Amino acid sequence: QWTKVDDWKRPGVVAVVKLNQILHVPTGIYVYQQMHSSFWKIDNGLLLKWSLTSNDSFGNAFKEMRRFGEQLAFNWHTYWDGMADGSENITPPANNYFYDELPLRVRTINFSKPSGEFEIQVAPSVINSKKETIVFKPAKVSFKLSERTIDVEVEHDPGKDHFVLDREFPYLLREWSAPDGSHLKLKQSLKIDYWNYNKNGDRERALKDPMLRHPD
Repeated sequence: QWTKVDDWKRPGVVAVVKLNQILHVPTGIYVYQQMHSSFWKIDNGLLLKWSLTSNDSFGNAFKEMRRFGEQLAFNWHTYWDGMADGSENITPPANNYFYDELPLRVRTINFSKPSGEFEIQVAPSVINSKKETIVFKPAKVSFKLSERTIDVEVEHDPGKDHFVLDREFPYLLREWSAPDGSHLKLKQSLKIDYWNYNKNGDRERALKDPMLRHPD
C-alpha cells in the first residue's frame, strides 16, 4: 500500500524514517500551504517515496514519486495549464538524491574524518505547485568538523547550500542557508510521540516539558 500501517507487527511491513517539511507562505492576501514528505528505508537509507501537497487560492496540487527497483515512478495532478495530470518513469544515475532530502541526508554523512568531500547527483526541489522536469546534475559535498559544530556545504547548479550541524550524534541541524538567500535556524527540538499530543493545550504542554528537549 505504501501507506502508514495500523499494525506495525504485520508481516511485510517496511520500517522507514520520515521527514516532513511544512511551509506556510503568506503572499499578498492569500497563503501557500505546502507539505513535503520523504520516506527512507531504515536498514539501508534508500529513498522509497516522496509526496507533496500544495494549496493556495488558485487551486490544489499533488505530486508523488515511488521507487520500483531501479526506476522512479513520478505522478502529478496540478491546476496549471498543460500540467493537469500525468506520470513518467525516471532512471536515476548512481549516487542520486533529491534536493529536498538534504536536511536529513547531510546528517548521515560519515564524519569519522575531520574533513572530506565527495560527488553526488542532485535533482532540484519539487516543493512547488507545478510539474517540473526532474534532471539529476553533478554536485559536490564537503564537510569540516570544529569543536562544537560540523559545517557541510553542497555546491550544485543553483548555488551553494550551507548546513551547520551539532558536532555529536544525532547531528542536529542547527542552521541552513540556501542559494535563494533564505536562512533557517533551529529554535527548538523535541523528541516526542507526537501522535499522542493532539488535544487542546498539548502543544504548550510539550514545549514546556524539559524531558522532551534535546540537550544544547
